[in-house]
Amino acid sequence: MAHISAKIRANSLGFSTPIEMVFPQNTNPQKVLYLLHGMGDDSSTWIRNTRIESYATKHNYVVIMPEVQRSFYTDMVYGSSYFTYVTQELPQICEALFNIKHERTTTFVAGLSMGGYGALKCGLSRPDFYEACASFSGAVDPPALLPRIQQDSANLKNLTAILGPDFHFPDDANLFRLSEKVAALPPQEKPSVLVTCGDADFLLEDNRRFDIHMKNQDIPYKYMEWSGEHTWDFWEECLPIAFNFFETK
Repeated sequence: MAHISAKIRANSLGFSTPIEMVFPQNTNPQKVLYLLHGMGDDSSTWIRNTRIESYATKHNYVVIMPEVQRSFYTDMVYGSSYFTYVTQELPQICEALFNIKHERTTTFVAGLSMGGYGALKCGLSRPDFYEACASFSGAVDPPALLPRIQQDSANLKNLTAILGPDFHFPDDANLFRLSEKVAALPPQEKPSVLVTCGDADFLLEDNRRFDIHMKNQDIPYKYMEWSGEHTWDFWEECLPIAFNFFETK
C-alpha cells in the first residue's frame, strides 16, 4: 500500500490545498473512492482514525481524500467553490498527475457527517460520474439544522459565508429535491445510495426522515441503523459495509 500526502494547486479554489491518497501496490487498481471528511476534520482524518488502507488493499481501490474546510461541500457565497473542486477539478488533477482513470461504473463517493451530506450531494448531483454514494451519520437535512447552527456565533459566521446573509438553501443543494430529480432518470443512469446511522446519533431523526423519503423514490437504496453514536468507532464499522455495498453494484 502506498500512502501519498500532497498539496495541489486548485484553480477553482484559488490556492493550494492538501489531499491524502492510498494506492494498492503490486496491482492495477480499477476502482476509485472519494472519501470525504466531516466538519472540523481535514484530509488526514480517515488515515489517522481508521483502517482505510487495509480496506483499500483488500478491495483494490484508489482512495482519494480531499480537504474542504467547513464549506459543507458547497460553492460558497463568500468563499471558495469547493463543490466544483471536488466534483470537477480534483478528478481532472488526479487523472493528469496520478494516471487515475475515471469510469462511472468504478467511481464511488462516501463520507461521514458533513462529508456524508457531501457524498450524497455528489452522487445525486452527478449521477453521470458516480456509480454509488454512501453517507455515514450524514447531515442529510442541513435546513433542519439551521436553527441550531444559528445559535452559535462561530457557526453563524461560517453559515453566512456558505449561504449568504439570507441563509437561502437552494434546491440544487437539498438532498430531498436532488433525489426526486434522480428518481425520474432512466434506471441505468441512477446511482445506488447507502445511508447508515447509529441509534444514539444526534442526527438520527434527520436520517430516519430522509430514509422515509428515499423509500418513496425509485432509486437503488439501502438504509442501515445499528447501535452507535457520532464517533469513529461507528464510522470504522461503516467502511467494510460500504465497500461490500459498492462491490454489488
